[in-house]
Amino acid sequence: MCSILQRACLFCLLVSIAAFPQIQGKTTTDVNLRSGPSKDSSRITTLKKGVPVTLLQARPVHDFLHVWAERNQEGWVLSKYVLSGKSQGRALVRKPTNFEAEQHPIGMASAACAQDLSSCPVNGCAAADSPHGLMNQLKQTTPTGTQASALTFDDFANGQQQADQLVGEDKELSASDRAQLKGLTVASGQVSEGDLVTVVGYMVGTPHANTRESVNCNLKGEGNNDYHIPLSNDPYNCPLQGIVVEMIPQSRPANWNLPNLTQVDSAGQLVMVTGALFYDNLHKVNGDQGNPQRGQPPRFSLFEVHPITQFVVCTKTDNSCDPANSNDWAPLGGGN
Repeated sequence: MCSILQRACLFCLLVSIAAFPQIQGKTTTDVNLRSGPSKDSSRITTLKKGVPVTLLQARPVHDFLHVWAERNQEGWVLSKYVLSGKSQGRALVRKPTNFEAEQHPIGMASAACAQDLSSCPVNGCAAADSPHGLMNQLKQTTPTGTQASALTFDDFANGQQQADQLVGEDKELSASDRAQLKGLTVASGQVSEGDLVTVVGYMVGTPHANTRESVNCNLKGEGNNDYHIPLSNDPYNCPLQGIVVEMIPQSRPANWNLPNLTQVDSAGQLVMVTGALFYDNLHKVNGDQGNPQRGQPPRFSLFEVHPITQFVVCTKTDNSCDPANSNDWAPLGGGN
């Protein structure tokens, strides 16, 4: 594994745009999604007939195709049960580093620690004065100010490079650690964790509700959990080529729901997302298309917009909306 310095140097060489042809397809019958290219590999889930899939490599391995499916699931299906379609060239924002996969166990207790969401404290299931409690609090903190810093996807990639050198990945961060995530260099100047930011892009992959997060007191149910939304600079990208933005359940508008999000995703509409810049430190970057990692959310940067404070959708059929012109945008689902 490369050192942080080596990764940073490699990143500088690879941050330019690259092309990766991928093929869209759909299942022709109910088919098992497996962890490897073999009938002996463990079953991850069963994909229903007609489910869209993205081929992560064009050629089968032992009659199995490596695919990316709904709800951010990656695995292998028998090639004879996949009808492939048109190849699309997809712009990569970053060629990512390869990491091993294992979801971080810290703060991920299985039992709920509050009766309901209204009684769940801002520190969730973690101690208020702990690093994890601080992280949970940041996930619910609405940023101050009215002027959002506009970020590009390259800014998120550059931010990850800086964070790798400053604090690293997959570990708890104290208040003093998080204080280092200030004054990060972006194209428009500088930005810090917690600042109000905005990003324009396309939803890629199926938006879904997280489950049993410490921040939400490990409560079950869609209404008690964050909405995980993959976002990228190209509607034909897969989640590995994007970032994550999240709607929290606390005071979530009624029109911010999964059916409305899925409709926008299916239509390939441009969206503009505003909220707090947050560094999801308890995960690892997972953006290597040749080796996507189970157990880690797919994305090339751990920086998120979380919580989202505004979500608007482009009203033009050609997606030529101007971020500076509010008349070009409508609230998700027609709400406020």
